[in-house]
Amino acid sequence: MLHEMKDWIRRHVEAWLVLLAAKILIGRNVHRSKVVSRKDNNDMWYMAESLEQIAKRMRNKYEGPKA
Repeated sequence: MLHEMKDWIRRHVEAWLVLLAAKILIGRNVHRSKVVSRKDNNDMWYMAESLEQIAKRMRNKYEGPKA
């Protein structure tokens, strides 16, 4: 039971950190930024979307949707 609780906490903390990284990347999305190229801006947006999906799978132990 304690081991399962530790695993649950670790999964959720790690997923939260991945979501934090996604939030940082999305936050860099600046309209017509002089510092970040449009290509890099788009790449960061897609990376953030991918990280959100990864975090979701992490929280669910990489299990498929429940019926």
